[in-house]
Amino acid sequence: MTNLFNTVAAVSTPRGKGGIAVIRISGPDAVGVAQRMFLPSSGKPLSDCGERRAVFGTILDARNEPLDEGIAVIFRGPRSFTGEDVAELSCHGGPAVTEAVCHSALAHGADPAGPGEFTRRAFLNGKLSLTEAEAVGRLIDADTEERLALSSGGLRGNVSRRIEEISASMLSTMTALYAAIDYPEEDVGDEGEREIGNTIKKALGAVRELLSTYRVGRAVADGVKTVICGRPNVGKSSLFNLMTGEDSAIVTDVAGTTRDILRETVSFGGVTLRLADTAGLRGGAEEKGDPLNPADPLNYVESLNFVERIGIDRARKEIADAELILAVFDGSVPLTAEDRETLSLLDASPSAVRIAVINKSDRGLVLTGEELSEIDAAVRGGKRVTLSAASGDGSSLSDAIRDAFSAGEFDLRRDAVIWDARQRAALEHARSALEAAAAAIDAGDPIDCVCTLAEEAMAALDETDGRSVDEGIVNEIFKRFCVGK
Repeated sequence: MTNLFNTVAAVSTPRGKGGIAVIRISGPDAVGVAQRMFLPSSGKPLSDCGERRAVFGTILDARNEPLDEGIAVIFRGPRSFTGEDVAELSCHGGPAVTEAVCHSALAHGADPAGPGEFTRRAFLNGKLSLTEAEAVGRLIDADTEERLALSSGGLRGNVSRRIEEISASMLSTMTALYAAIDYPEEDVGDEGEREIGNTIKKALGAVRELLSTYRVGRAVADGVKTVICGRPNVGKSSLFNLMTGEDSAIVTDVAGTTRDILRETVSFGGVTLRLADTAGLRGGAEEKGDPLNPADPLNYVESLNFVERIGIDRARKEIADAELILAVFDGSVPLTAEDRETLSLLDASPSAVRIAVINKSDRGLVLTGEELSEIDAAVRGGKRVTLSAASGDGSSLSDAIRDAFSAGEFDLRRDAVIWDARQRAALEHARSALEAAAAAIDAGDPIDCVCTLAEEAMAALDETDGRSVDEGIVNEIFKRFCVGK
């Protein structure tokens, strides 16, 4: 549990060499700690130099010996990130000097800050909602343009404001419900019940709309587990390189070049893909016996070598665990038995989004209409795109993925988009309670029953944004943060 009565300090910039490093101090004695370890060049005490002003001076070590020259800035609460008094000391960014300055802060009265301590204090002091605090962590970790846009929108309060709007719309309804319970002789009447019902249904529609954003929010924030599969030499590695924008996979005309799983995280089609390029799938090899036994020449030649077979086993496991399957086929030749085995393996992951990629379009399309229909049946409602991975144009595949995850429907910087399973669970609870409340109104159930369900929905909305949330959940959220954040 966070103790808001102590003063904490930590390095808030990444470890390693750099031009500068920043040590943040926050709490009731933040200015006092900074003043005891920092001597302004003006000769005035730091506390007399004013807030929000960069003050040049000498930083002292734990023994009060000159350590470095740097800059101190004071932020008085509540006009600070944490809502408390904050001091930030900027020193040169070497690892040794940075650690020495932080140690000096601890020696002069501060306690070590825990993971996410500063952001947690900002939340507890009402400077950030819980969704905004979660967005801070996402913003720090953002490694793609879409992740940056999503976390930036969350930090600016897109989700928080939408939840507040839904809660505010419910307040008048709650007032009417309480009045009907407290003064039963004052019947709300048919018109009043219709108004209450309409408000509840409008709130329900807004909650459902927010929940509909989770698919794309999660696809951006956590990434979609994606597997590229197909028989050998259909162009899986070329497609992998096209999607990553790098020559990560070896591309040759020799079948079976890829033996192990190649992995990259890429931004593609407006979402984040946790991409895996797998070994080519050959049919029937596992039933042929030991491929390492040269005493059986036919088996030794026709079977896979041991390493390749392990790669294929791993490929099949990847398909079973995938959320998005890109099944690749060589469009310049008819379907083979191995292609059909690829199609049969798609059922290993029934909930995955499936996209058939007909590759090598630059060589001319040979697949018949019947074969294409066979592919379409196997992807079961998924998309089919035709391209040439070697040409470098993956726009058709990008568009198919964008459509599959509804990535084009939302502006991640401006729209309220949820991304976290905790947010989704709380909103699902609110949705369930609102649906029950709407049904109770329509059925003419007692008003106190409707009130109980509406209260449950309001509590769930408050939990979504952290206005009412279990301390254990808060602890779990900030435990994911780094020290200094």
